[in-house]
Amino acid sequence: MSGMGEQVRRRDGAEPGHGRAGRPGRRAKALAGALPAAILLASCVLGDAPPEKFSGFRMEGTGLLAAMPLCSDETITGAAIVVPRKDKTVDDFETLWSAREPSTAEARGGVFHVNSPSSFTTVTKPLSGTLPNTFYVQLQHLRAGEETTKSGYVDLGKLRSAELADGEFLTYKGDVMTRAEINAQLPCDKKK
Repeated sequence: MSGMGEQVRRRDGAEPGHGRAGRPGRRAKALAGALPAAILLASCVLGDAPPEKFSGFRMEGTGLLAAMPLCSDETITGAAIVVPRKDKTVDDFETLWSAREPSTAEARGGVFHVNSPSSFTTVTKPLSGTLPNTFYVQLQHLRAGEETTKSGYVDLGKLRSAELADGEFLTYKGDVMTRAEINAQLPCDKKK
């Protein structure tokens, strides 16, 4: 048995991971060659992930104003407040509030009041109770004639404590952005 401070040796006298007489064995050489190949393969497969497109939010009085990234040829058709379901038996998210038919050009362009009659003509699900501290604002919009969705994460605790100038919005990562900066994240001119 080996004592403290002694190196463990195999029966043939070599250190673990080495061949006879202390030389690197075939297994160690194979692993040494495989590691760089695995790293290279992972970088090719994973590559650089596309940058996230951030939505911005700000408190206006007691209401929440959303600024969702949109290209000029995209139009909002509806919005919703959703939260993850505690039991995932039916759907992954539960809708707390939803509305359709934006009532202003600003709302159709991606800037709208959440849970407010000032931005949407039709409320399809009224909010019952107060907003949770964290939730998602989900946006339905038309892109190339097809309706699609995108969402932004909201942390009301961070928003309520943020000091923002007029026209500034806070992302879930804590970045302060203007409406123009939010839209500039999208490659709108490259889509055509």
